[in-house]
Amino acid sequence: MSDIRKVPAAAGAQWLLDAFSLFRRAPLQLAMLGVAWMLVTTLILLLAQALPGWLGLAVQLLSFAVGPLMFGGMLWAVSEIDQGRPALPAHLLQPIRDRRVSHLLVPLAVQFIAVLLLGTLLFSLIGREGFGAFSEVMVKMQQLQQSGQQVSQEEALALVAGIPVKRIALWVLIGLVTFIALSMAMFTQPALVMFDRHSGLHALRMSLQGCVENFRAMAVFMVLGMIATLCIYFVVMVLMQVALLLAGPGAAALVMQLAMTTVIMPLYVGSVYAAWKQMFAHRGRPVPPPAAGHVFEA
Repeated sequence: MSDIRKVPAAAGAQWLLDAFSLFRRAPLQLAMLGVAWMLVTTLILLLAQALPGWLGLAVQLLSFAVGPLMFGGMLWAVSEIDQGRPALPAHLLQPIRDRRVSHLLVPLAVQFIAVLLLGTLLFSLIGREGFGAFSEVMVKMQQLQQSGQQVSQEEALALVAGIPVKRIALWVLIGLVTFIALSMAMFTQPALVMFDRHSGLHALRMSLQGCVENFRAMAVFMVLGMIATLCIYFVVMVLMQVALLLAGPGAAALVMQLAMTTVIMPLYVGSVYAAWKQMFAHRGRPVPPPAAGHVFEA
């Protein structure tokens, strides 16, 4: 069982530096994996549009499962690069070979349950009357915006008087806390599933506990990660404008998608891998044992 390590706040910066270091060692290999990920997702969506009715919907739902599967495979490829071996497209199928797919999909089920619970909580807090009042205010605000009429502060307060603002604010706060908790629970969960052989739910708990105990490092990583993403996004926007002028909107959208799958996603996967290596004590990557009998057993 992995023991959680306490790391300094500067470790969050180190995760990002390690991700860039791993990316520089094999940029073309990681880009190729990103393109393969994009093509698989695109083909599934095209197939969903081509199939009729519920069959197309079922295939479209399948596309949600591709993300965690490919993420686990790219994690494996990053670990291969870290150990001096090449990253291959076949590594994207490593979760299937190791029978880790069901465990990687557990976060999707948890997210679905969280959305249902938050929706139920919102309905119980504001009720049908609150939803009706909110819809009425939105319609009136849209009408005022279209008419170009200036709304005074008193009129704005009168418009929202029927909305239970405090209860909505409470729900937003609960939703924000839930989002942060889920983000931390899912941060190193794929690595714990792929490398430390934890079950899906147990890996979520371990990831959440590790991120909470190392919250300062997580905060540093998130701030620096956002700065790095904005810098990359600025470069991508320039390339998108060039593609827009030369080949139109489709080419610009393709540039954005390629940037996401060939640069930003591999860097994020590398950061998750680096965080897993530092935050958890492990004995290296083990030989895959037989799959656990149940997805949720620890």
